[in-house]
Amino acid sequence: MKKNFIFFAWIFFPAALISVLATAGCSRAPEPEGINIVRALSETLPNDCFQAASRPADIVFPRDSGPHNAFRTEWWYYTGNLETPEGRHFGYQLTFFRHAFSCEPAAGPSKWRTRQLYFSHYALTDTESGRFYSKFRMNRESLGIAGAQAAPYRVWIDDWQVREKDGGLFLEASDEGLRLDLTLFAEKPVILQGDKGFSRKGPEPFNASYYYSLPDIKTSGKVEINGTVFSVRGRSWFDHEWSTSALSASTSGWDWFSIHLEDGRSLMLCRIRNREGISNGFGFGSLSRSDGRVRILSETEFQLTPTRYWESPATGKRYPLSWEISIPSENLFLLATPVIQNQEHTHMVTYWEGAVRFTGKRIKGSGYVELTGY
Repeated sequence: MKKNFIFFAWIFFPAALISVLATAGCSRAPEPEGINIVRALSETLPNDCFQAASRPADIVFPRDSGPHNAFRTEWWYYTGNLETPEGRHFGYQLTFFRHAFSCEPAAGPSKWRTRQLYFSHYALTDTESGRFYSKFRMNRESLGIAGAQAAPYRVWIDDWQVREKDGGLFLEASDEGLRLDLTLFAEKPVILQGDKGFSRKGPEPFNASYYYSLPDIKTSGKVEINGTVFSVRGRSWFDHEWSTSALSASTSGWDWFSIHLEDGRSLMLCRIRNREGISNGFGFGSLSRSDGRVRILSETEFQLTPTRYWESPATGKRYPLSWEISIPSENLFLLATPVIQNQEHTHMVTYWEGAVRFTGKRIKGSGYVELTGY
């Protein structure tokens, strides 16, 4: 999901916000107050005309790299771990979310009218300084201000964007002294998560999404923090997911992991929690081997066990930040530890997502973890 699922485009916006978006001209929309993302992802309107993920469907490229406006929510998720030649570490996140606040065509002749809203999270983790920087933008899909397209691929809000360039992708974002300029080249084939891209999340007919990933993306470029520029290299993970009512009303949140191991394996694991805080039985995952061969994992094939918690001084939320991970059939046992504790987003959607190190017997790696609903 992050990513993940990291499901965010799901947000259900109040009428007051829609009114602001209809009259705000080309200025950036204000950030609304906190939103319950699980409720928004599990809510369906009466006589809803949105499409829903109810059965496997063919995912075709480049068509499905672009937007799916007939579904209520969608997100494009980039996260990665980067290092300078001297070994200084940075984590980054640039994620774009689309939310349709109506399934009917926008009425009237004005080019400002739209039913699609985009928002984005841009984050940098500077491990050496212990700093986590989190930025937010939101705007409507009008007159090219924000949007997504399949060919050539591009997703953007204002000057934050990811676009095709020279056979790869160019990622750029800047805000208040923070800048990313990265070039990305996929090293492994796409993974169609779940059943050929149909990813079940719960027991009800429409508790599902369409979901694919690029598990291993060679990444290079520059990170700039307050005027200091760092040349960096590393690896990224990409998720693209779209749905209308992906989660059951009994869901409380999820724990999502992406992992790059030094032996070339790439992993994604996700646990979906019910209101009692335990797995709802619909967790899922995938393992991409060094040669690109993929194994889809069911919840019964892995275990995620929290071992240490951290309480946010900003929100009071208590997150499990250290984990034991086991996949017995792969003889794989890992410990997950964040590079710094405070990697919490505190915008309209509050959640923890950050860079994490993974260690095991004669193996180690890096990745990202997303924690929602705490």
